[in-house]
Amino acid sequence: MSFNVTARYFDGKTSAAQNVTVIIDDRDVTLCNDDGTVATLNRGDLRLSEKPLANSPLRLRRAQDDGMRIVFAKEDAKSVADILRQGPSKVAVDEASRRAITRLIVGIIGFTALVGLTIWLAVPIAAQILADHYPRHSEITLGKAARDQILFALEKLDDDFKVCRPKDQAHDAIGKIIAQLGRETPLDYDYDVTFVQSEIPNALALPGGQILVFSGLLEIMDSPEAFTGVLAHEIGHSEMRHGLRNLFANTAITQLIRLISGGALVVPAEFALKQGYTRDMEREADQFALQTMQGADIRTTDTAVLFTKLRDILEKDGGGLDLPEMLSSHPDMDARIAHFENATATGAVNIDPADWLSLKMACDG
Repeated sequence: MSFNVTARYFDGKTSAAQNVTVIIDDRDVTLCNDDGTVATLNRGDLRLSEKPLANSPLRLRRAQDDGMRIVFAKEDAKSVADILRQGPSKVAVDEASRRAITRLIVGIIGFTALVGLTIWLAVPIAAQILADHYPRHSEITLGKAARDQILFALEKLDDDFKVCRPKDQAHDAIGKIIAQLGRETPLDYDYDVTFVQSEIPNALALPGGQILVFSGLLEIMDSPEAFTGVLAHEIGHSEMRHGLRNLFANTAITQLIRLISGGALVVPAEFALKQGYTRDMEREADQFALQTMQGADIRTTDTAVLFTKLRDILEKDGGGLDLPEMLSSHPDMDARIAHFENATATGAVNIDPADWLSLKMACDG
């Protein structure tokens, strides 16, 4: 008695599959393809690659595995399995194959866990070491290139973005603020602040002393002390080389993902750009800002007021507003605001009202 069914045949030598008709009788399995070629296999020389499962294809192979496979569709799998496990030449399930699959699954899980542990522990450490030893002049060049690329991309992606051209007085005012901040805390970089026209209340620190300030943030500032709080926070990121560490870490993670996927997954550039600073980095930048402003006797309560405004804006319209970099990784905004409210410095920034107006109107010229 014989049983006929269609299947796909892989010869084990190439990846190409052939559609075949399979005739199963008591002792043999015969394959017939469209051009009439016939191959006969002894059932005693065959094994099921795995135990038949509901709604899963069924694979048949030689006992001495040479890569050949006969694959039956899931709707035919039960009938084929029942026929093959009957009669004088029963086809057994290859238990070794099942154990190999189990070992493979366990190995994949273990490798994935190892990669995850590497990303969690080793990548930040390696990024820190690389950042600490990366030449300062190379970091400055890298930061300028990153600034130019980001500004170019922003202007191309959205007509509402543009680089502002503030008056020289605004740059002079920034120089005075930075000089005051560095009075008790010497700074490692010559800071370059670029203003960007955008409704988003945002600020961003790039490697090498490059800082971007968006006009949407300027619009909700009430004083030069509030601006100084933002600037000091971004300077903190630069002084601790957070941007460089993020760059190295994101590059490493991208390469690990490519390694795991065999190059099949391509990580878009936006992935790296959207990775905010870690909560620890944000806390470090806040602490730097608080210490630096107190050392320069610049009150921090104005910065707390600004952060309160940002919190309220985000709570009201967070779904339609890009999260400011300064707030993106902070788990407790109220506690952060309290830190700036409770600092003891009471002094002012050493610029006159005209200087502050030039900063406030940096994107209105």
